[in-house]
Amino acid sequence: MEEKKKILFGVLNWGLGHATRSWELINSYVLAGHEVVLASDGVAAKFLSTEFPFLKIVSLPSYKIKYGKGAGVLQMLFNALRTKRAVAAEKKFLDDYLSKNEFDLIISDNRYGLFSDSVKSIIITHQLNIKVPFGNKVVNWQNHKWLNRFAEVWVPDTNAELSGELTHPIPHEINKPVKEIGLLSRFKNLNQTKGQEIDVLVIVSGPEPQKTILVNKLQQIFKELQYITVLYTGEVNLRKTIRTGNLTIKSHAETNEFYKDLLTAKFVIGRSGYSSLMDYSVMKKSFITIPTPGQYEQLYLAKMLSKKGIPLLLQSELSKEKIEKAIQKARLYRSTK
Repeated sequence: MEEKKKILFGVLNWGLGHATRSWELINSYVLAGHEVVLASDGVAAKFLSTEFPFLKIVSLPSYKIKYGKGAGVLQMLFNALRTKRAVAAEKKFLDDYLSKNEFDLIISDNRYGLFSDSVKSIIITHQLNIKVPFGNKVVNWQNHKWLNRFAEVWVPDTNAELSGELTHPIPHEINKPVKEIGLLSRFKNLNQTKGQEIDVLVIVSGPEPQKTILVNKLQQIFKELQYITVLYTGEVNLRKTIRTGNLTIKSHAETNEFYKDLLTAKFVIGRSGYSSLMDYSVMKKSFITIPTPGQYEQLYLAKMLSKKGIPLLLQSELSKEKIEKAIQKARLYRSTK
């Protein structure tokens, strides 16, 4: 019988992606009888507390990542400084917390400061080779230095099929074991019948203000289109549903309701965040990507997928005509599979 462990599971608050992908592992540890304490902040912490209300959750310092309307180089530099400060702050938090609490294992989803020399610490990341427009050597030098503080690095993929150059080749600068653990998704083992037919499911996620900018654009466009559409705005603190003609706007939904909509939808439009792409891949959905401006990793993933026939739309160029064309392209791509 496996020995029961006390696990501290930390999750990055960068929209909902890291929280939703960690759901599968957290749930598996709980079902196996391990004691799990969650650690996060912001909307990620809110999501986790809603999904796992019976688990203790502690608040971590925020990374305070922002993507402004310009989302340019200056913004990237500010985010790098915020990240460095946050890593130092969460490391200090962890040292203080471990002085009062004992754990057998620490698992961190992309929180670089949650490592300890006295407790085995594992980091989950698909960012072994970070994509940036400049300063690649400096950024990845820091990234690899942080990763080497952990006992193991877990990559949510198999043979780099979805992550591509983000994980392969494995940088020789990483001197700790790197283990691929397969795609993570909270939808793997759910079993539910389909609900009311949906033509297009639109899922908006990620950091502000780009999330709200995209919501406003898509809301206006889909009011004019004839597709039966459900638009998720990613507001975890709300439980609000508004119907306007063929468009239904939902602020948020718990896993079972969201899964039902995802299962039913013919097409999905959303960010090219890695966690979202894992969900769509596991569910074998036809999808269209809209990378977050300023997130170069999302642009890389969207471009990589577009070479395979998956439509890519730029947020700055969204229009009714381009969405119609992308849906037709997604329909054609699906027919070839």
